[in-house]
Amino acid sequence: MRKKAGFTLTELVIVIAVLGILTAVAVPSFLSWLPKYRLRSAVRDLYSNQQLAKMAAIKTNQKCRVNYRVNPDQYRVSLLKKTVMLKDYGSGVKFEGPNKKTFAVDTITFNSRGTSNAGYAYLSNSGNTDYYRVGPLTSGAIKLQRWSNKSWK
Repeated sequence: MRKKAGFTLTELVIVIAVLGILTAVAVPSFLSWLPKYRLRSAVRDLYSNQQLAKMAAIKTNQKCRVNYRVNPDQYRVSLLKKTVMLKDYGSGVKFEGPNKKTFAVDTITFNSRGTSNAGYAYLSNSGNTDYYRVGPLTSGAIKLQRWSNKSWK
């Protein structure tokens, strides 16, 4: 007699049950991880765009501005002709710090030597579970910091 290949109904039900249990465990973790990931992505992009603005100012020997705006939350890099909308990141990414501060100054201006006025932009997600700040010092060095336990690190 020939042996038949395939799965029995019992094997199929067990596999579906195991997949269901794994999904039930993984989905809540994923849903709490996603807003934090999107916020970190927006923060890294702001940091990178400030670096690009600084380099563009040096390269072109002109001032390059990063202008922040609320309603809608966005920023524009002048020499790069680039506008970034924070809503495009999802998860309610917005300009807001732990003390409800949005940004220290409306415009950061890098000059031809790469130095600028100092001022941070504060970012968080809709759940206000994480806070970050990004901004240049007067020397032109750009800092990225995370709010942790009532202080910036």
